[in-house]
Amino acid sequence: MAGESKSEQVYGQLRANILNGVLSPGQSLSALDVGARYSASRTPVRQAFLRLEAEGLVSLVDRQGARVAPISIKSVRDLFELRILLEAAAARMVAEAVTRDRAARQQFEEVAEALGAIAEEAPSDSRHDRFYALTETYDQAVIAHTRNAQLARSIAELRPHTERLRNIAHSRPDRLDVSLAEHLTMCRAILAGDGSAAAAACAEHLTQTQKTILDAVVDPHGSAVAIDLVTA
Repeated sequence: MAGESKSEQVYGQLRANILNGVLSPGQSLSALDVGARYSASRTPVRQAFLRLEAEGLVSLVDRQGARVAPISIKSVRDLFELRILLEAAAARMVAEAVTRDRAARQQFEEVAEALGAIAEEAPSDSRHDRFYALTETYDQAVIAHTRNAQLARSIAELRPHTERLRNIAHSRPDRLDVSLAEHLTMCRAILAGDGSAAAAACAEHLTQTQKTILDAVVDPHGSAVAIDLVTA
């Protein structure tokens, strides 16, 4: 991080810790404490808070600090309602794209092959990490090969909120294998050039992911991730 400004460093570290659950939903962030932790003055900490607020990841609290945005039932439902609309449409477009774009087809073939290989492995930390890396590759491929630039941009802008919920979605022991099978179904529909099947598989995957997250939000003791329950 030598070439980054202090504000960039604070922003990057806070953002990563919010997305990976190290900083819990609803947790207070004292400007003084954050400044001391990162050897930063008040100005770069404030700048980092403002950027995170613009992304919807924190809310400012007077002039003293910020609070990590809570996870609510309504916010999860709103997010997934929008994701289903956008990402199902994108999956349909990508299924059309692979029929004429050799590079796009190759990318999804590689993802499908790697997912198939992981499906045969026993559970392990390595398997878990590689699966997450593959889902990231899949998501980026969908964004890259969606012909509507505004649609692709909208999906990309939702990714921080999606990433924040991922640990909750996979806190259920069997969810990783279910999600893996769902990603394989999406990849295969795309590679078959079947836009309707790709859109339907995408919608089903997101519906099941939402259900898992809402189950954890309603029963936070069943989740491995600390959740601040907000119903509205």
